[in-house]
Amino acid sequence: MPEYYDLDLQFWEAGLESYANSLGFRGICSFSPEGNGLEIKARRAEDIRLRNEGKIILVSSDDPETLKKACKKDIDMLLFPRFVPDVGLVRAAAESKKPFDIPLLLILERRGAERAFLMSKMSIFLKLCNKYGADAVLTSGASGRLSMKSPGELISVGEALGLSHDQAVKSISMIPEYILKR
Repeated sequence: MPEYYDLDLQFWEAGLESYANSLGFRGICSFSPEGNGLEIKARRAEDIRLRNEGKIILVSSDDPETLKKACKKDIDMLLFPRFVPDVGLVRAAAESKKPFDIPLLLILERRGAERAFLMSKMSIFLKLCNKYGADAVLTSGASGRLSMKSPGELISVGEALGLSHDQAVKSISMIPEYILKR
C-alpha cells in the first residue's frame, strides 16, 4: 500500500502531523511560518529569491513566463492558479521535473458555475500535463483542520478531474515522496 502526502497546507498548529496521520497521510508540508515549506508568490522572475533553509519551495504566479523562469531555479513545485493551458510552461516544467500543485481548496472556495469552470480548466490543464509528461501533485490547500481532506478524497477529485486512478494515487504518493526526499 502506498504512503500518502499532503504537500500544501496553509496553516500550522500543535498536533497537526498526528492529525494528518489519522487521516491517512505519512507526511505533510505546511506553508506557514512554523511549517516546513516556503511559498514564494511571484509577479515577475525577479521576485524569486531563494533562501535555502531546508524547506520545500513552492513558487506561485499568475504569469506563465515567471513560472518558466522559476523552472530553472532550485525549487520544488509550481502553482499556476489560473490553470490556462500554456504549452511552453508545461514543457518547461516537464523538462525540469518541477510538478504543479493542484490544490483542492481552490475548487471548494467556489460555487456553481464558477466551480464548474475552474474544474474544467484544471481538467484541460492536467490533460496537457499528461500529454507533455509534466507531473502534478494533488493537495488539499487546507487553511485549517476542517478543510483538510483524506487521501481517498484527493484521489476521487483527481479522478473527477480526468486522472486515472493510478495517476491520482501517484500524485499524492510517489511524486510528493520524491519532493520530500530531495
